Amino acid sequence: MTDAHERLKALSLELPVLGAPRYAYEASVQWGTLLHVSGQISRTAAGEILTGCLGDGVTVAKGVAAARVAALNLLARIHEAVGLDNVEQVLKLNAWVTSSRDFVDQPSVVDGASKLLIDVLGDAGRHARTALPAHVLPKGALVELDATVAIRS
Repeated sequence: MTDAHERLKALSLELPVLGAPRYAYEASVQWGTLLHVSGQISRTAAGEILTGCLGDGVTVAKGVAAARVAALNLLARIHEAVGLDNVEQVLKLNAWVTSSRDFVDQPSVVDGASKLLIDVLGDAGRHARTALPAHVLPKGALVELDATVAIRS
C-alpha cells in the first residue's frame, strides 16, 4: 500500500471504480512523462451526479463537496492510468463550476478539490490552477475537473 492509499484510508475515502468513457475520447492520455486526464464530473461512486448552480440555491459548502467528489474521480483516473505512486507532480488543475452570473467565488469551491489532492498526494498534489464559472456542465454536474500530471519515468 502506498502513502497515497494510506492517506485515502485515513480520510475514510475509497477510489471509485470508473467505467470507460461513454463518448469518443480517452479517460486519460500519456505522452512521455505527462498524463492528461479528461474532465471528471461530480458523480458519486453510487452514480448520483451532484447538480445545481452556485448562486442559485446551491451553497458553497455543497460546491466544495462536489469538487471533492470530482477530485476523487480524478485520482481514480490517475490510479487507473499509472498508479498514484507514480505521480511526480500534479502540474495543472482546470476547474469549472456551474454558477449564476452573480456568483464569483469559484476559487473557494475549487479549494475542495485542491485540498483533497494535497491531502492524498502530499506535496506532489500541489498545482497551478484555473477556476472558471460555467453556465452548464455535462449531465448538469456542479463541478468538472481535468488535470495535467507529471509522472515518474
